[in-house]
Amino acid sequence: MRFVEAFLGTSLLAAGTVLSLGLGVGAQTRPGPAPEGPLELAANLARLRDAALTSDYAWRQVAYLTQNIGPRLAGSPQAEAAVNYVAEELRRLGLEVTLQKVMVPHWVRGEEKAELTIYPGHVEGTVQKIVLTALGNSAATPAEGIAAEVVVVNDLDELAALGRDKIAGRIVLFNVKFDQRMAEAGAEQPPTARPVAYRRRGPQEAARLGAAAALIRSIGGANYRLPHTGAGPRAGIPSAAVTAEDAELLAHLTQQGRVVMHLGADAADLAGRRELQCHRRSQGQRKSGRNRHRLRPS
Repeated sequence: MRFVEAFLGTSLLAAGTVLSLGLGVGAQTRPGPAPEGPLELAANLARLRDAALTSDYAWRQVAYLTQNIGPRLAGSPQAEAAVNYVAEELRRLGLEVTLQKVMVPHWVRGEEKAELTIYPGHVEGTVQKIVLTALGNSAATPAEGIAAEVVVVNDLDELAALGRDKIAGRIVLFNVKFDQRMAEAGAEQPPTARPVAYRRRGPQEAARLGAAAALIRSIGGANYRLPHTGAGPRAGIPSAAVTAEDAELLAHLTQQGRVVMHLGADAADLAGRRELQCHRRSQGQRKSGRNRHRLRPS
């Protein structure tokens, strides 16, 4: 078995074992016609189903990858460790595994900070902290950060209606809410679908109108002032997910008057330094215009 896409190897084992659990549960709750094919195949599938229903193997593997190895961004040491762990686990199960060197996108998260410096009712000499975390592939702010007025929109139509004159040079917040009632009702379309689309398109659309940065309201029903991030296409401007509570705060304050935020994020600067180091190690093998890092599994 070959791992052509090494960074996908971090979740291959977990996905396969969780899938076996899902197949087992499906077989138990929605019985269908008897499987076609040799009796031996049917017997093997039944054993797989029964093992999935009685074993916690899948959950133990997922727990080790996420809790012991930890975050596994492409190109990171943890991603390489996860690839090697999955390979060794598959070998232990009797499979033949060959790892190949590949080039993967490499984006490094740096330190992030945001605070409100001007807002209605502002007490001189104080700031209000905003909790956020950069979206994957976010650009960096300058070393001194960005200080700009905040504009809050609820959808892309509102953004377009404001136009470049009211967006250029400003920080745009897409305050797209997660529908908790839809989630509890078991809606056919995932309630995350609409806000996730803004995670992908929001920064790009804001950048087209000259925005200095883009913020996305965190997606999910559990808030507790925790930012929930993800990744999106490179937009060329800093982009981050803010907590639901802080999105509400910004929406409330901007309705009353002018709000200015100071935003700092150095993720792209860190990635840029790593790019130079990787370029020296793999001259001529890095695709132009992409920040990449070579995995070297043993």
